[in-house]
Amino acid sequence: MGLMMQMTPSHDLSFDAVVVGAGIAGLTVALSLPSTLSIAIVSRSFTMTSSHWAKGGMAAARGADDDPAEHLYDTIAAGGALNDPERVALLVNEAPNAIEFLQHQGVAFETQPEREAGHGRPRIWHADGDATGAAIMSALGTRLRATRNVTLIDGTMVELINDDNGVIGIMIGHQNALTLLRSPRIVLASGGATGLWGDHTSPNANLGIGIVSAYRVGAIATDLEFTQFHPTAIALSESPLSLATEALRGAGAWIVDEEGKRFLFASDPAGELATRDKVARAMYRHGGQAYLDARPIGREALEKRFPTFVREARQQGHDPMAAGPVPIRPAAHYTIGGVVTDSWGESNIPGLYAIGECASSGVHGANRLASNSLLEGVVFGRRAARHLVDTPNPVSPTHFPRSTNLPTTAPSRITLARIVDDALGIERNAVAIERALEALTDVTTCEMDPFSAHELIQASQLVSMMLIAARERHGTIGAHTRADEQVEDPHYRLTFAMGSAPRREARVW
Repeated sequence: MGLMMQMTPSHDLSFDAVVVGAGIAGLTVALSLPSTLSIAIVSRSFTMTSSHWAKGGMAAARGADDDPAEHLYDTIAAGGALNDPERVALLVNEAPNAIEFLQHQGVAFETQPEREAGHGRPRIWHADGDATGAAIMSALGTRLRATRNVTLIDGTMVELINDDNGVIGIMIGHQNALTLLRSPRIVLASGGATGLWGDHTSPNANLGIGIVSAYRVGAIATDLEFTQFHPTAIALSESPLSLATEALRGAGAWIVDEEGKRFLFASDPAGELATRDKVARAMYRHGGQAYLDARPIGREALEKRFPTFVREARQQGHDPMAAGPVPIRPAAHYTIGGVVTDSWGESNIPGLYAIGECASSGVHGANRLASNSLLEGVVFGRRAARHLVDTPNPVSPTHFPRSTNLPTTAPSRITLARIVDDALGIERNAVAIERALEALTDVTTCEMDPFSAHELIQASQLVSMMLIAARERHGTIGAHTRADEQVEDPHYRLTFAMGSAPRREARVW
């Protein structure tokens, strides 16, 4: 690991609950807790999370011609039947209430749902067209600013602290110094790890640090081989890439090749309405530049229903109507695996919760269905808040660390991205994975500030776990494609626990 620097906390604060992350999951937890509790929300940005950038909507069967059972069926079909049916049932049955919760917070949803790929019916509820995430986060942010019991702290996660009774606090980097936050309840809503890839649609800071931090104190992680690639990232800039929402294809947009031909039907009869894993894989195997042709929607409908797509394409020098099909390419979009949680969002460490993209709640299986992510954040965020309040506080801790050691050297972001892209792309194979694992052990490190170095060391550890998981799953299912696939029963999960070798466990629902 190289040279280490011993650091002592410059601040020592106490809260009833600490939430790490300021996306939809984190803010839902904070706004669902009683105003009598003191709450801290820790985030490096309160205006730039994956939730803010979400272009799709929220899935919910709340019309007379739809049923949660159909939503459940579509979710499990998209996930390759590796989902936990009971958790999916929780998700889809509580979806209408999640919409109502957001409406109560000030979100103005449109009156008619849209259809997206993988959904048998229109059940995607939008707010402000294809800027649903921004609209939701704006409303939640306004409501949060009106609260008096929530403290916002601009900071980054360093490490969790626990004892025999459970989690007792967290160390964070705040204003270039170390701060100790004492709390018997920590909620990780820190997002995923797609920022590790060269092409990604998430904020660059999404490196999976919450997952690794939880793993280091004994939490179990699983399904790390499953990372979803969104097929329609706009290929007109460097990462983070702007996203062309799935609803464009639901409204009639085509994916075409350089000759203007639609090619997706050759691999799946659903064509553009196939799930993300299938579309991304078909684009990868077809080769060449792919394009999104939005002209079948019509100019008036396109500008009215998808203003964000039109604006962002034009800002990048391409008018989707005048200039024709927009260049697209698949990009890392969503981390499906993460910290294993129960139906209330709690990990195997008492008092430590994981919500949203950093969690493995069981609802997504091997591939997330479109527009179930914002929904998961609200449903399980509300459940975690209820459970957190109803669970008694553990015995008060008597000992907190007086200092911690942080590294001063780490692999560069560029080096890690090169390793990840080489072995953990849309198609994987054993040779590339083994080569990446060797490269990771011999990687060159650079000097940097201790907080950045610590973050990248943790990211390196997560990359290693992802590579091992991808190596051990020999078959193709959902978002994990092996070019050298072997026939196997896919109904198992690969779990990681600190101090133990990765384990293959049967999925027993």
